[in-house]
Amino acid sequence: MKNRDIIRLLNQDIVGEIEAILIYMRDSFVTEQCPSSRKLEETAKDEMRHVEWLAELIVDLGGIPSMEHRVLNFGRSGVNGYLKRAIELEKEAIGMYREHIGLIGDGEIAEKLRHILEEEEGHLKEFQKLLKGEKS
Repeated sequence: MKNRDIIRLLNQDIVGEIEAILIYMRDSFVTEQCPSSRKLEETAKDEMRHVEWLAELIVDLGGIPSMEHRVLNFGRSGVNGYLKRAIELEKEAIGMYREHIGLIGDGEIAEKLRHILEEEEGHLKEFQKLLKGEKS
């Protein structure tokens, strides 16, 4: 795969990460302090680290990292709504990273994406666990 194609995929990953960061941070601000609000904020910070890693890979390939994001969909209001939206975002990220790992193949970039994928899978489990514990 050519560098420009890898850069395009990595920039798609950044767009998804930025969307998650903005949604999780906003939701953590508008939710009263509880385990869910703290987890949303903590996960947003993890996603920021993912953007850093992706941006470094892009620059190393001679590209420019995207700082774009999609129109933000915050989902339904309240902790349950926020967690359900977070679960959707994590599932989307997991699918995208799996696809991109398959397209890029082996190597340093795929290994970094696998590490990010593992963290996204952990976020999904944590949000699902929190949702089961929240009252409607």
